[in-house]
Amino acid sequence: MHLIIYMHPTTDSFNGQVLHTYREQWRQRDEDVVIRNLYAQSFDPVLGLEEYTNSLSSSYPAEVTKEHALWRSATAVTFIYPIWWGSFPAIGKGYLDRVLSYGFAYELDGETPIPKMNEKPLGMIYTTGSPTSSWAKKEKACAEGIVKASIADFCGFKMVEPLHLGYVVQADRDEHEAMLKSVRRYVEKFHE
Repeated sequence: MHLIIYMHPTTDSFNGQVLHTYREQWRQRDEDVVIRNLYAQSFDPVLGLEEYTNSLSSSYPAEVTKEHALWRSATAVTFIYPIWWGSFPAIGKGYLDRVLSYGFAYELDGETPIPKMNEKPLGMIYTTGSPTSSWAKKEKACAEGIVKASIADFCGFKMVEPLHLGYVVQADRDEHEAMLKSVRRYVEKFHE
């Protein structure tokens, strides 16, 4: 099962087209797909003190336990999101704070992390209003590096090369279609 974490407020958007295209590409390969549309499911992104404290002894709320089961069952995970202020939308960050929790995604030996995701492939398809060429000069390394170092490496995922789709607001229909072709090809990255 391929797990998709969708972090955009609506599917009536270019990000929604990306989600639809990507899901269909996996289905054409007879792969089961589960989409976690964080806004549609009204996921509470706040990791409060009680939940944080309980998570240190591997005690999680029901909605987090449900997400853990999906992540465990997944053969691979992909994030689809727009870049807002250099990173995920806040709901995505909060989701990851709560779901990639201590005892589930990692443990610690003193202060040394012990990753628990066992090289599960992790991909990311993200959009920006910035053209790809200007994004690549500065922000790309930072945005992708944070996901690689702070999520993939820390938790033990095998990072799949990210797919950046730039200038999505100003792009015309042909440019959008070219981007969606890239999305279709992205599935191949999980088989390299």
